Amino acid sequence: MYRFRDPPLPPLNALRVFEAVARHGNVTRGARELGVTQAAASHQLANLEDFLGVELVQRAPGGVGLTHEGRAWADALVDVFDRLRAANRRLRRPPGPRLVSVSVIPSFGTRWLVPRLGRFLQAHPEVDVRVSSAERLVDFTTEDVDVGVRYGRRPGVGTDAEHLLDDAWVVAAAPMLLARHPLTHPRDLAGVPLLCDDEPGGFTAWLTAVGEPPPVRLRWTELSDSASVVDAAVRGTGVALARMSLAVDELDLGRLVQLFPDRPLVRTGRAYYLAGPPGEPRPEVAAFRAWVRAELAPLATRLARPPS
Repeated sequence: MYRFRDPPLPPLNALRVFEAVARHGNVTRGARELGVTQAAASHQLANLEDFLGVELVQRAPGGVGLTHEGRAWADALVDVFDRLRAANRRLRRPPGPRLVSVSVIPSFGTRWLVPRLGRFLQAHPEVDVRVSSAERLVDFTTEDVDVGVRYGRRPGVGTDAEHLLDDAWVVAAAPMLLARHPLTHPRDLAGVPLLCDDEPGGFTAWLTAVGEPPPVRLRWTELSDSASVVDAAVRGTGVALARMSLAVDELDLGRLVQLFPDRPLVRTGRAYYLAGPPGEPRPEVAAFRAWVRAELAPLATRLARPPS
């Protein structure tokens, strides 16, 4: 029986350039990602179109657009290159200790992850960990990152994100401040400096949520870094409206005291999510993900308790 031969495959380098340009919608940005010049990328695109005998891209203001054939090729190549990158990460690990690369938001890294990291390293001496702090979301298809921990609302962290924990606000102060300013009722907050991050509304929203009319005048200081809110409160600078996830260690050590524990918890409206590249994670990555879940379990239980 006569069998048709498969057509020859396009050049891999040209496909790689086209996939990057299509993903960015821009030749310059695609070339920059691959470390080649714009002229070289354009040349590869032209060669690919000649090889396939179709037009793939069309010049457009501020970038390039895809033709019907270009969109079909781009959609097919997404899966191909995702699988290739995953295989490259899995198979080209250097010999020696296995590495887990973690991306976290700075506040969570400083106040929660790093203080606990020694427990993971002790339990897994064969694994090295690289932690990078960044506010931006990681592109797992192009960056060598195994695990991302993000805080926000689910649409902002990616459809593959695994929900970890819903956070809540805690009003807390250092014992030295409370010695100067006894605070027995939320209305007493009008007489002390307040600390909050850049969450809109801050203390006013918290007071409203617990059923207290906000005072006409609140003296507050905004610190855009949520971890700095906790640090400043420990030093007695003011009363903090802090995320429980970031303040829990200072509360347990007694360097901060939770105020008004009889009031119901007020959720922040945001949660922590665990994300990673598509595909089955390597054993050391799976171990790290399981460790994060286990370490967060006591905090999840704490946040579920009724008011004392």
